Amino acid sequence: MKKNFFVLCLMFVCSVVFADAVKDWADFEAQLRKGGMAAVEAEFYAKKLTQSLADFAADKNISEDAVWVFPIKGYSVKDVSNIKKLYRAMAESASDTKFFDGEQFLGQQYLNIEVSTKNAASPADIVAVNNAIVVYTKKGALNSVSGNCVWLYNPAQNFYIYYGYLRDVDVNIGDIVKTGDKIGAIRPSKKGYNLKFAVLTYGDEKFGLYPYFEDMQ
Repeated sequence: MKKNFFVLCLMFVCSVVFADAVKDWADFEAQLRKGGMAAVEAEFYAKKLTQSLADFAADKNISEDAVWVFPIKGYSVKDVSNIKKLYRAMAESASDTKFFDGEQFLGQQYLNIEVSTKNAASPADIVAVNNAIVVYTKKGALNSVSGNCVWLYNPAQNFYIYYGYLRDVDVNIGDIVKTGDKIGAIRPSKKGYNLKFAVLTYGDEKFGLYPYFEDMQ
């Protein structure tokens, strides 16, 4: 009986600590995008909170799938009409993501995936490109700079995965998602779908772009 009680207590404590690590990142992200944090302060918290997320995700079995899926369900890399521009923007911005510069990050060229299709008559599902934890969501904000958005975190290489301009968000902070799980939906445009998307890696106290297309189906 005592052993069972101890196990339950330990599980409760771990869940609270884990929740705090995720909540702390969500609070940090919210303040960062509001422009209420100096770059030096932001760099300090990014290092501290990334380590916290990595520590508390260690026992959650969040591996990295070797093959990443395309973020818009039903489409693939072959459907990206601006892929050359994206590769060029990624190469130019690999060491300067502007992640710590608030809303400036959201204006980066490498964020805009354009999928051309004549069948974009209804919203398309947006899926998790790899296994991850949901560390930030913004809902009910269609008219803001990034619209509704989601950040995922995978501890394998400290991946942060960003989705913006979403019509709907179907996940909550702290959810663990598997590759291919629905996280929301995006509205169609005149020519197809436009999604703000990026995969960043954190290391050496800075964020860098990860060339995700090379690993995607």
